[in-house]
Amino acid sequence: MGKVVLILGILGILLGGSIFVISLLLPIITDGRTSWDEAMIGIIPGALILSLSFLLAIAGVIVILMRRKKTVPSSQ
Repeated sequence: MGKVVLILGILGILLGGSIFVISLLLPIITDGRTSWDEAMIGIIPGALILSLSFLLAIAGVIVILMRRKKTVPSSQ
């Protein structure tokens, strides 16, 4: 389950990051034909997806590390 959460988190980071960056560059690339208010429609959801996916990926890493810690016997 930890690997699935980690993969979903990474995919969400890629999706949210691309939405955020494209929406952020949209007013600059279109020479002002797109206003910053219109770009906010993509910037805010992109930032939310990016941050939630980052937390999801961290949770996946923690689950994987906790399971690995339980399965590896100590050498003492």
